[in-house]
Amino acid sequence: MWGCDTGGFELCDGLTTGRRLREVWGRRSRERRAEPHEDWWTPAVDAVCTAVVEGKGLAEACGRLGQARARAGTTISGALDDLAALFDALGDAQPPFDMVTALAAGWEDGGRSREDCRDPLTGLANAAYLRTRISELYRGAPHPAAGGPAAHRLVAVALPEGLDPWRRTARLIVLGHELGRFFARGESLALVGRSRIAALAPADAELRERLPRLHAVARDEHGARVWSLALPPTCASALAMVQDLGRRTTDDTD
Repeated sequence: MWGCDTGGFELCDGLTTGRRLREVWGRRSRERRAEPHEDWWTPAVDAVCTAVVEGKGLAEACGRLGQARARAGTTISGALDDLAALFDALGDAQPPFDMVTALAAGWEDGGRSREDCRDPLTGLANAAYLRTRISELYRGAPHPAAGGPAAHRLVAVALPEGLDPWRRTARLIVLGHELGRFFARGESLALVGRSRIAALAPADAELRERLPRLHAVARDEHGARVWSLALPPTCASALAMVQDLGRRTTDDTD
């Protein structure tokens, strides 16, 4: 077993050990990448921690981690930095070559699977899919101000700030399922940020009538906020709005 710099915490069997390693690893990874990257946690992270604690299966777990990072859009450099942060937490100067190879192979496999445009955790379409749908609206409308874009709204749902990654992910899975039942008329539903979901929906009377109920359910059952946005006159502005929506910590309503 590797030496472990975890503030005096001894590696031993049990969930507490895995949780502590995950905390230290996550902190080191954030320090290396100098950014919040709040989508750091995935089930693959727990698989790696379990493999370290049990002393077996680490190469396979690193492969899973590489796949998860690729599906999340992380570059190979970012994925390798993440792996380096793990071994830094374990007291090693650098990851063994076979772990690097396993991670890189997983990252390549995960990149090929991005064609399905779905987030692997929630099953929702990703932001790239939503941007494609919005672009189609503008291409199909000769006069966007009065055509398809003007007849649609972007409905955003945001979980509260400050949730730990595991609780946030669990809520997103449940919320995504419920929104899929709410938006059941062919609307485009997508995960636009690690705590935000957006739906491209027709701006008709039915949507206006149903939105207050969505507000109430999202607030009471998930502590989430709901607001809707009109699509701007140009496609470029609309795509920028989706990108901005995924990274904002405050919401702009109209």
